[in-house]
Amino acid sequence: MAQISCPKCGKMVTRGGIPAWQIIVAICFFPIGLLALLAGREPTVCPFCGHTSQI
Repeated sequence: MAQISCPKCGKMVTRGGIPAWQIIVAICFFPIGLLALLAGREPTVCPFCGHTSQI
């Protein structure tokens, strides 16, 4: 997973990922399934300050 800095406190956090089911839907229903990847990325949550973002 990629490490990014929290926009609120500046500490390094792990970026939210994409669930496996969305990757399978994107492959099975290509190219329309690519919308599933755009729609459902899990948010990035900072464990230090609790800030939630869609980075």
